[in-house]
Amino acid sequence: MLVFVAVVASGCAAVQPASPTADPAASPTNAQRPAATLDEASPPRATSSAPSAPTSLTVATIARLETAVAADPSDGDSQRDLGLALLQRVRETADPSLYAPAATALEAARAITPDDALVLVGIGGLQLGKHQFAQALATGRRAVTLSPNLASARAVVVDALVELGRYDEADQAAGEMLATASNLSTLARVSYLAELRGKLDVALTAMQMATKAPGLAPENIAFVEALLGNLLVDTGDPKGAAEAYAKALHLVPAHAPSLAGEGRLAVATGDLPTAITLFQRAADILPLPEYVIALADTQTAAGRTDEASRDFKLARAEIQLFQASGVVVDVDLALFEADHGDPAAALRFAQEGYDATPTVRAADALAWALHRLGRDREARQRSDEALRLGSRDPILRYHSGAIAAALGDGKRARRDLVLALSTDAGFSATGAAEARRILASLPHRGPSRSAE
Repeated sequence: MLVFVAVVASGCAAVQPASPTADPAASPTNAQRPAATLDEASPPRATSSAPSAPTSLTVATIARLETAVAADPSDGDSQRDLGLALLQRVRETADPSLYAPAATALEAARAITPDDALVLVGIGGLQLGKHQFAQALATGRRAVTLSPNLASARAVVVDALVELGRYDEADQAAGEMLATASNLSTLARVSYLAELRGKLDVALTAMQMATKAPGLAPENIAFVEALLGNLLVDTGDPKGAAEAYAKALHLVPAHAPSLAGEGRLAVATGDLPTAITLFQRAADILPLPEYVIALADTQTAAGRTDEASRDFKLARAEIQLFQASGVVVDVDLALFEADHGDPAAALRFAQEGYDATPTVRAADALAWALHRLGRDREARQRSDEALRLGSRDPILRYHSGAIAAALGDGKRARRDLVLALSTDAGFSATGAAEARRILASLPHRGPSRSAE
């Protein structure tokens, strides 16, 4: 399963899975991870629960601001707000071609008002969305210098540190961020950092606090409920997760992250036809590689190979669109190639991604590419690195278990594969099926042959 780690600043934010990766301001390229909410920079949000309302409002806002900028290009506030609105539109449509005009507007705003911290927050969010994490860190720190109490500026710093693999620094920065504001944006980051370290009870508590943030628009509430649902799955409460997704969809009937969450619940129960329908709806609403790959994986598991082949090609085309718009997708592309393409290319992409950003996910991608090439002793070292924070992420645990099984380490294989399936049996239709197959092949008794 591909999880794009992208975060965008818009009237909204610096992605996902998103991680987690994601809050109401998350990038469309990261439906699962926390991302910086630029609340202070946001254009007005719709209050209607109709799914088209936020989109219509954003389009109208962009048109109004384009008119204002055309009338007076020296209006720094209008340039800034146009850039933020365009990034909001990226989030709504998953159209990376909008990065270019957003960058143009934000750079114009910076030239006019170089000391406007919100402009820098927008630029930092755009850099996060394009996976330019080192640049985003520098931009975020400059914004913090200009406005130390601006929570969204500190959020850019936190996100950049996380995506650079500098987790201890990210924890410290998150504490400083939380001291400026305790709101959806800051609590989402606290939750995600706890999740990375396998502290799911802390992550769940923080996210439950985020759901109680006052004054949220329906779209924001829906996004938080989707994140809460994901955590409830991981903490062993699928019923609670289903209720959270249902609440989100009641508020925003076309809420793609919640539809995808319901899809994973259906995979976990073996209801593949329902899962396919839900993933298809999510992908139709928000054309992200993550949703299309989940759809194709589920089609594969259901024996619908022709449809799966078509949708894997669609996912590859979507990834190429992000690349063409300047988004760095090495780690994500490595996982895709390892599972659905060329393992040698996967290794090349994974190594490039790891060299640039040695995160736990980059280490996992490198481990998986090595495993696909039969280089399991090297893969084991990188898998150990991927789990160094104590993550319970089912994808990381599945990869670790499969690598251990290939090395004959039955004890570790059983531990990690069972943990993957017990955490979220719907993490991937094909991955979960393979995890069960490997488990069934392991010897039930006797000492395991060490892989050391």
